[in-house]
Amino acid sequence: TTVVLLRASAAGTETLKNLVLPGIGRIVVVDDDAPTTSAASNFFTPPSKQEQPRAQTAVETLQELNPDVHGEWKRVNSITEWTSVLDGGGAGKALVVAADLELPLLRGVAKECTDRKIPLIIVQSYGLIGSVRIQSPPLPILEPKPENEPPVLSLVQPFDSFVQLAQSIDWDKLDNAQHGHVPYPLILWNVAREWKASHGGALPSSFQEKEEFRQSIRAKSRNWDSELNFQEALQNAYLAYTDREVDLDFVASLKEQCDGGVAPKMYAMLCALQAFMEKNNRAPLHGTIPDMTASTNLYVKLQKLYHDQALQDLQEFATFLGRDSGIAQDEAQSFCRNVYSLDLLTTRTLEEEYNVIDDAEVLDKWNMILMDPYEVPEQTPFLWYIALKAANVFCDKYNRYPGIIENYLQDVEPLQECIVKVVADMKLEESELVQHTLLGAEKKYATEMVREANAEVHNIASVLGGVASQEAVKIITGQYVPLNNTYIYNGIASTGGVYNV
Repeated sequence: TTVVLLRASAAGTETLKNLVLPGIGRIVVVDDDAPTTSAASNFFTPPSKQEQPRAQTAVETLQELNPDVHGEWKRVNSITEWTSVLDGGGAGKALVVAADLELPLLRGVAKECTDRKIPLIIVQSYGLIGSVRIQSPPLPILEPKPENEPPVLSLVQPFDSFVQLAQSIDWDKLDNAQHGHVPYPLILWNVAREWKASHGGALPSSFQEKEEFRQSIRAKSRNWDSELNFQEALQNAYLAYTDREVDLDFVASLKEQCDGGVAPKMYAMLCALQAFMEKNNRAPLHGTIPDMTASTNLYVKLQKLYHDQALQDLQEFATFLGRDSGIAQDEAQSFCRNVYSLDLLTTRTLEEEYNVIDDAEVLDKWNMILMDPYEVPEQTPFLWYIALKAANVFCDKYNRYPGIIENYLQDVEPLQECIVKVVADMKLEESELVQHTLLGAEKKYATEMVREANAEVHNIASVLGGVASQEAVKIITGQYVPLNNTYIYNGIASTGGVYNV
């Protein structure tokens, strides 16, 4: 992967630092700035190299952290010339990081990335306020790695080898030590088997039946206080009568979104998943089991059974994919392990963000955010997002950021007009929080943004670079779920928020 940084600002170089250290492969820095004359705001452009282009200085300094990373730099008269680093070939899979670009330039970069289907991360450090925004083509979420995911044990429709192991246990002949170390999936299957035998083959369905089922588990224990395996069985009783299911309607919807070359690999695997489920009436097995109280012998046996069945399911899944799918076995295996958490992340484009909003769902989300402010309401990160957006609109209109003139207070009134316009475009004029803060007579937000005057504070840039690089890793590796779509950091109150804008 090639990471292309547009402008070697403090936030941009901090982002690259966190990618260079683990060994990103290739970085290209494109910069339109004059040779560096001060190191006050950027640790990666030291005074000893102030006579050379900032892009060159940034690359050389970053490579000192990890010489194995291939680094290139290009000094351009305008950032609009950045596409030459892609057109020249050798970029392969690319990710663009746009750091502290003025809105007219940023819009051009964002449109180019949209047209080329290249993920774009926008980083802006403005005084004590900052933002990280993702604009990306549809991103298949194949390895979300969710936390606290319930185990997939397939006890409602158990596979043959599991049933054989469960039937091989003679409960009456187990001594107390053995009885207290039978894995809880086997306990649940045994209790469920007896329940079905006395209830016409049906599993518990009503609340009362489920309570009775739980009491049946407790009654099977010889010494409840010491048999942790039976306590675990009670805690996971729902697994005996509720298998985790894949929503076929969601799969069909996801497949439709991936069609037309949007995400060809994910589309092919979703088609194979549908075929597998139509035949087996279940999803491919995950193949792993959680930690539990059990004897080593039984736990290893159980673990091997699930692993072997998952491998068998994977082989069957691969037959539905076909030999010419171009999908590697490890990709198919990762897909099968994550069938319950699949998704396709779609982000709004920058152009959509700066147009007048007409999406009722987005408007509802924004109003909900404003109804649940930060503990100090005026420090709510979403309010500072609006103020930062207004500063960018000001820059678009006057060709400079507010506050960089000698008599900086002259910019308060025109910036307040930009805040009013942004609020109107976002249709948030009726929000009480907005009326009392952004639109208040004191013009606190306009005054603060003018006072900060687009200053580059390196410790703020460092926070933003950490967030941006983390999102870059998610996009590059396809692991975890990238934020959707904007992170706002309020350095005044040391708080932040993620918003879909």
